[in-house]
Amino acid sequence: MTNATVVKCDCDRCNCEISLENAIKKNDQYYCCEACANGHVDDQSCKMSDCNCG
Repeated sequence: MTNATVVKCDCDRCNCEISLENAIKKNDQYYCCEACANGHVDDQSCKMSDCNCG
């Protein structure tokens, strides 16, 4: 059994934590969803229901 490494999403406004194996990697940073990875273009909301970073 392996332990997943958990990191905070690199979106400055986000408070989500994600495992590296499920994260979206963009420019050597890790994000919880495409909206965060793309800088919330067109006011896209974070996919995490308990996050209000969008």
